[in-house]
Amino acid sequence: RISHNMMPGLLSKFGFFEAVEDLFEQINNSGKIKAEMHIEGEKIRLKENLEIMLYRIIQEMVNNSLKYAEAKNISLILGVLPEKLSIQFSDDGKGFDVEEKLNQKTAGLTNIMSRVNFLKGEISIESLPGKGTIIFLQVPINNE
Repeated sequence: RISHNMMPGLLSKFGFFEAVEDLFEQINNSGKIKAEMHIEGEKIRLKENLEIMLYRIIQEMVNNSLKYAEAKNISLILGVLPEKLSIQFSDDGKGFDVEEKLNQKTAGLTNIMSRVNFLKGEISIESLPGKGTIIFLQVPINNE
């Protein structure tokens, strides 16, 4: 259901932060996984295309944790800085060999990486088999 809800009404009406909060509330209400989210800084409206791309990146990370990692807990920290947005996403799932996955060009990670590159952002993925996954990314927000 998460991956099919590509453009929730909340995203266009209230913005990225409210849409992600709602997504995490839905995940928690499902009872299948514990999802924690924390926002550091002011919840501001971003450019529409940036909000859509960031929301889809979050969806993809959540989807990967649910579908492949068999995680019991996921955590998201969004940091709003004057010029950029930082995202730290982690799960306690089964983890993977990062280099091997990147070489396989799996759809989920490839989608995340290409969206981050399109947004002129930076991404770092840390994972080991049996150790869960942490994804750090930063994207410029240039919110004129």
